[in-house]
Amino acid sequence: MTYDSPFAALGNTRDTGEVAAEVCRIVLTFAPDHDLTRIVDAFALVDRAFDGRLAGYQKLKTLYHNRIHTNEVVLCAARMLHGLHLAGQGLDSDHIDAALIGALLHDIGYLMSDEEASGTGAQFTGSHVLRGVDFARKHLAGLPPDLLETTTKVIMLTDHRKHPDWVKFDNLQQQRAAFATATADLIGQMANREYIERLLFLYFEFEEAQMGGFGNVHELLEGTATFYRMTKARLDKDLNGLSTHLRRHFGSEQDGDRDFYMESIDRNLDFLDRLVRMDRAHRLEFLKRGGVVEQVLEMQGRS
Repeated sequence: MTYDSPFAALGNTRDTGEVAAEVCRIVLTFAPDHDLTRIVDAFALVDRAFDGRLAGYQKLKTLYHNRIHTNEVVLCAARMLHGLHLAGQGLDSDHIDAALIGALLHDIGYLMSDEEASGTGAQFTGSHVLRGVDFARKHLAGLPPDLLETTTKVIMLTDHRKHPDWVKFDNLQQQRAAFATATADLIGQMANREYIERLLFLYFEFEEAQMGGFGNVHELLEGTATFYRMTKARLDKDLNGLSTHLRRHFGSEQDGDRDFYMESIDRNLDFLDRLVRMDRAHRLEFLKRGGVVEQVLEMQGRS
């Protein structure tokens, strides 16, 4: 299928069933004999956990690090794995599974147990990665030990406050699996059509976590261009520039030479640049996607 809009090309990440089907389709495109059981089971585990149907856990409450974000990351990771395959750097079956299961569980640490009575889970922003590792070790104990170990390293590498060297890899395939998912974590969220609106949710998560150092949501909006420059340096240098392989995926899916993720990010940054030039008093009037502003104003009215 040929797309004109880059946002349309990235798909509907609100629909988990659609995302799961697309992830499986992409995997079978470059690994036609791959057993999808572990990936499908991981989608089901995350469904139960986020919906509050997993014993011992509450429903996921964080507004930014939610199911939409998880969907955009796992879908981007699958496309990345396809691009790596086309570049002659493909992964074997276990490392494909580790990359995608790790993508699905990379923010599971925001989930609160039944005993954790207050907050949304955003208070665990600083520790959510290691909480996610603990969750994986508990709920994926049936995986082969080497696969489980690689999956935990994939989750660990999504802690973008740390240099990738903090995770020690056993082999190149393990490193590629982790780098692919860490790259997808950054690229996927910034390419979301509602990314600028969703920054309002991120502000409230930072506020609850007492992190970020932003006095108000406008400071976060105004600092996002700088954040992207730092992110771009991490993608290109620390994460070995794996994001360039997304172009290979899209090139194999349709005619043309386009990276719809970067096109979407560029559109978001162009809009953000125009937005922060406006008077603060009128900015929210131009954030119309996803009903985010309305939800934020309702939250403020209840507080």
